[in-house]
Amino acid sequence: MAPQPVDRLALARGVCERLSAAHGDALLLGGVYGSVARGEDTPWSDLEMLFATRDGHGFPGRNLLYRGTAVGYQVYEEGALVAALGKPDTDWPFRMGVLGVLRVLHGDPARREGWLDVGRAVPREAFRAALAEAAPGLVVESYGRMHSCMLRGATDDLHVSAIEVLLEMRTALCLLNGRWVTHDYLEGILEAAAFSLVPEGYARLAPALWRERHAAPALALADELVAGYRRLLEREGVPVRDAQSVDDLDL
Repeated sequence: MAPQPVDRLALARGVCERLSAAHGDALLLGGVYGSVARGEDTPWSDLEMLFATRDGHGFPGRNLLYRGTAVGYQVYEEGALVAALGKPDTDWPFRMGVLGVLRVLHGDPARREGWLDVGRAVPREAFRAALAEAAPGLVVESYGRMHSCMLRGATDDLHVSAIEVLLEMRTALCLLNGRWVTHDYLEGILEAAAFSLVPEGYARLAPALWRERHAAPALALADELVAGYRRLLEREGVPVRDAQSVDDLDL
């Protein structure tokens, strides 16, 4: 069923106006990101928004449907947002990416720039520590699942795990470089290829793996890419602890 015509930017302004009327000066900032902010939305696009409030005046985010269009907004209290931007984790690249492209529809855009500066000021050591903490949960499982799919003969499922490998590796590379991307999926992976620290051949291997639909060639690409990723982490001194006994696990 085709969606109904929706002016998504006008809808975003209407959402801002309603939330501003409901929350008054507690609502510090509101805006839209994604395809609507870039002016690239289609009749099938969703509407993604972010709001920030004064501390102690937060309210729940929502997922809604408007004339067949998915509408979602997130809400942060300012203190929590600033704290999250100053202490990187696997969600840090997403938050910075959203703020970096946010089209402000309510509030002072300079406030957004101040929040971005908090993220830009995070020291290199904090990113390395965050990556070391997250690395056992990134790439390892999804890469192993690719091999499991091949061994089980479930080759139709292998490509899904390949996509997970690429998206998780993109997150890891954002943390390693203290950078972020502003697009999803393949475009975001191509953005990451411009980082200074990437596995050997990443600009060739990552998009080739994304596009490969045959199991054996996909697995060969993944083997080469993940081997380079592991060498990169080792070369950059990011410790990924691999316990050799139950007693040695950090529980």
